[in-house]
Amino acid sequence: MRTAFMTGATGFVGSHLASVLLSGGWRVKAVVRASSSPARIPRGCAVERTGFDEPAALRSAMEGADAVFHIAGATSARCQEEFDSANALVTRAVAGAWRDSAPSAPFMLVSSQSAAGPCGEGPLTPYGRSKLAAEAVLRRCDGEWVIIRPPAVFGPGDDATSPIFRMALKGLFFSPSGSGSGFSLVYVKDLAALLACLPDNASARRVTLEPSYGRIIGWKEFRRALEVAAGRRLLHLVMPAPMVVAAGFLSETAGALTGRCPVFDRHKSREFLASGWTCNVEPVERLTGWKASTPLEEALRETVEWARGAKRAGS
Repeated sequence: MRTAFMTGATGFVGSHLASVLLSGGWRVKAVVRASSSPARIPRGCAVERTGFDEPAALRSAMEGADAVFHIAGATSARCQEEFDSANALVTRAVAGAWRDSAPSAPFMLVSSQSAAGPCGEGPLTPYGRSKLAAEAVLRRCDGEWVIIRPPAVFGPGDDATSPIFRMALKGLFFSPSGSGSGFSLVYVKDLAALLACLPDNASARRVTLEPSYGRIIGWKEFRRALEVAAGRRLLHLVMPAPMVVAAGFLSETAGALTGRCPVFDRHKSREFLASGWTCNVEPVERLTGWKASTPLEEALRETVEWARGAKRAGS
């Protein structure tokens, strides 16, 4: 039985990937911080409690791994230094353990489209810069690695996008102004399927892959598909750009006053308002044969049903 070493199994994407790997006959070894809740980790995973600042423990946990998946990271922080610590420096630690304990195993780094920025012109946010720095760590390494830059990921279990679906159940939908704006998407189950197939795709090595539906999805198209998924008409409320920026500023100020990391801030408002969030799917399709196989409407319906169930459960 092959062993997959994984970080981030407590999170949204990582928990889905762990389930796919387990069903595919892998032994999954999930490295988890002592402070993290294991609630999302699928049953059957071997859990290793250690910190990323413990190199000896990381090396020991990675021994015998046939594949390495590094998914852990921070999507919110109070400053660039915190993002760099959680994303770039942790990647350096995991890559160091890989070099010492499993150098022949392929290393899959889940980065973000934010590292590329709109039209690939560079990151707009501290988060994006930290993910780009994490990629740079891996690019300097010998060995077989793959960088995956998913765009916005959605699906059952995602706390970050759940407000969109819960608002839809109430009949509301918000978007920024600007008819030309839109975004790229990937469904979490499709993304997990791609990640799980990468260890066996020898042609996809030392490359950067951008999985998505392969097109920009406009806000109106997304709203119409969400209406079908929710089974009701949605009141579409368009937010002017100054209102979006103000919301980011207020959220950031509230975070500073309470000591909490804001989920939405001035920097993320820039990403929210930007256009040109394109993904080049040609390399991932050519090298792996992967395509986003779940129709958008079906993926949204499954996510809405999850949100409806979570609402009933009071979570």
